[in-house]
Amino acid sequence: MILNIQSSFTLFQTATKAINITLFLCALFILSACGGSSTTEPELADTTKAPDVITPPAVIIPELPIGTALLIEAEDYVRFLDTTVGNEGNAFRNDNVDIEALTDDSGFIVGWTEAGEWLEYDITLTAGAYILTTTVASALGGGDYSIFIDDKLVATDSVDETGGWQVFEDHDIALFTATEGAHTLRLAINTGPFNIDKINFKVDDGSFVPPAVVPEEVPLELPDVEIVIDPAPISPETAVSDMGIGINLGNTLDAPSEGAWAPAAQEQFIIDFKDAGFKHVRIPVTWDNRTATSAPYQVDTVEMDRVETVVDWALAQDLYVVLNMHHEGWIENNFSQHNRNRFDSIWLQIVERFKHKSPKLIFEVLNEPNGLTAENVDEINVRVLDIIRRVNPTRLVVYSGEGYTPLDSLLAAAIPDEDDEYLIGNFHNYDPWPFAGMCTRSWGTDADIAALGAIYQRAADWSTENDIPVTVNEFGVAHYDFTAPDNVCDEDDRLAYIEAHVTFATKHGIAATFWDDAGSFSTYDRATNTWGDEKDILVAPNLP
Repeated sequence: MILNIQSSFTLFQTATKAINITLFLCALFILSACGGSSTTEPELADTTKAPDVITPPAVIIPELPIGTALLIEAEDYVRFLDTTVGNEGNAFRNDNVDIEALTDDSGFIVGWTEAGEWLEYDITLTAGAYILTTTVASALGGGDYSIFIDDKLVATDSVDETGGWQVFEDHDIALFTATEGAHTLRLAINTGPFNIDKINFKVDDGSFVPPAVVPEEVPLELPDVEIVIDPAPISPETAVSDMGIGINLGNTLDAPSEGAWAPAAQEQFIIDFKDAGFKHVRIPVTWDNRTATSAPYQVDTVEMDRVETVVDWALAQDLYVVLNMHHEGWIENNFSQHNRNRFDSIWLQIVERFKHKSPKLIFEVLNEPNGLTAENVDEINVRVLDIIRRVNPTRLVVYSGEGYTPLDSLLAAAIPDEDDEYLIGNFHNYDPWPFAGMCTRSWGTDADIAALGAIYQRAADWSTENDIPVTVNEFGVAHYDFTAPDNVCDEDDRLAYIEAHVTFATKHGIAATFWDDAGSFSTYDRATNTWGDEKDILVAPNLP
């Protein structure tokens, strides 16, 4: 007779799995050989004899896979999104990513990083554990980025002031266990600027120390403020009716720095807008590089003065003016409490600076919050409206939905305050984008016109149902695709498309704002102060 006893226990534990050792013990009873069965009568055991020693089989511990180190040069990306045109560093590659040579001529780095930009790398890893290390530098501090592998967030890191734009330091940002094979790594810029030289997968040697966890900030407590009551407020219905067709001062104050994408703003531009017949101007402003990255998040006084100057030029022309927060990828890519507090602080300062301005100044909460969820955007709309209302109870406020703010996003968004009587809903339209943005198809069939008309009809229906006027403060069509300049839009199709927008907007009482960026989406030449054929179509409904 044989009794087999199985015993299982855990020998050691790793970060990813337990190694289990199972021992099979054979116990010998009454003249039975281990592994056999007895065919005779049992005999009593000799208790004076030393017991046999049963040696268990040798334990073989499998080795964990050891990774193979991999070094990625930042400039060796295979895909990218860069918000500026051209290579600022004029080195190594000829696309829009900004690359410069190292001062010691040992290689290249990626610089001039801005919120919302990203770089992707196709990599192959052997299975194993790695310490993920980046080599970064900044003369200013305040940069922030995230690393994704196969669309999964691996780490987020900040770049403090390192002593100079080419004074680099290594950041061990994550302990990462890789599976064998091909992977996609994305470096996403949450806040710039900073420079990056390398991304290094070092074989784990046990030296990794997790970065210190910075306690999450608590929500910003709104301060006591002076309430400014406008004696002659303008209703949103009156404003939208009066605004008619307007124009954007695009790629100007919304650029990383004024003049980077288009000529710096001049008062003559605003005068020309007025003289041409436009009735409102939208002034997009990106506040990221104008604002400190640590509490109390002070907006640079010189920059705030400059924004006020441009706003005053437009108000002096008796134009309606829409002022917003525009390319704010730092919060769109990282909706942390820190960034929400910074966002709130910027709006507190905007409201304080402009609280005594004409009721023709309209605040727009946030342009195209692509990257935020619908819930995030709803939260922002409520919060900013509260910040504004604490000072200006009757200031007109424009809000939108998520993403690139198509009409469907507005229709799905929560109304930030259903009792507020000074709200304006907003959407953008460049439909269909393969025509209006990429110039890869024609436009003008009956079906094309009907599809655009249906969008405006739905917007008008929503406006009536919710008793909230609507604007479309970006529409337009490119002369050419600036990312593929050989793709040129047919000029007759362009003018017909613009005319259709103007016709439908006017029919439904929707104020519309042509996107003019002084580039591929322009009608006004800022160098010569002259107009394209689009202008007469745009201003026709505004004229007596």
